[in-house]
Amino acid sequence: MSAVAFDFDGCLVESRFAIVPSMRVALAELGLPQVPDADLERLIGPPLESGVAELLLRIGEDPTRAAEVVRAYRADDRQHMLDRTALMPGVEAAVRKIAAARGACVVTSKPAVLAEEIARHLGLMDVLAFVEGPSLSMEHETKTETLGRAMARLSIGAMVGDRHHDIDAGRAHGLLTVGVRWGMGSAEELELAGADHVVASPDELGELLT
Repeated sequence: MSAVAFDFDGCLVESRFAIVPSMRVALAELGLPQVPDADLERLIGPPLESGVAELLLRIGEDPTRAAEVVRAYRADDRQHMLDRTALMPGVEAAVRKIAAARGACVVTSKPAVLAEEIARHLGLMDVLAFVEGPSLSMEHETKTETLGRAMARLSIGAMVGDRHHDIDAGRAHGLLTVGVRWGMGSAEELELAGADHVVASPDELGELLT
């Protein structure tokens, strides 16, 4: 069987407690208004710079400041991301089961160097073929582009994620697509995106893909 590509934030790791506080620091440092947690949690998963630009536009601020916000966010996040990021409950066993059966990698909108550092800290790199993601200077890259680059490195048959961007990318490349309900996206979002399967638990994911 071909390998499985996993999204990272919201799918494999719980990153709200890293991303939200660091984004609040960035907004405060740049004199921008604070927003509800729900608005910041919507940034988890998609390419960050485009998500921040949309947020700024919604709150009446200049969307061209998105890159500036992301730089301030990264400066704080780099100091705290390892302490504040944890594996989603039950995910490690599922990933190990799937990786043993067919191979696995990560395809993420988070800069690859940061996602790999977190994955290594959390003990996952021994079962992942690689972590594919944009460079620190290319955060506007689409998930479809990132997945295409991963597919040039490994025979991938399925894309797993918690947001419609993951499903969109998998469908664009003709892969089996699996939405997971424990992340940031709703079952409705995943179904509307056309996910082939939507699973409620890591155990269900492990059974489906092995």
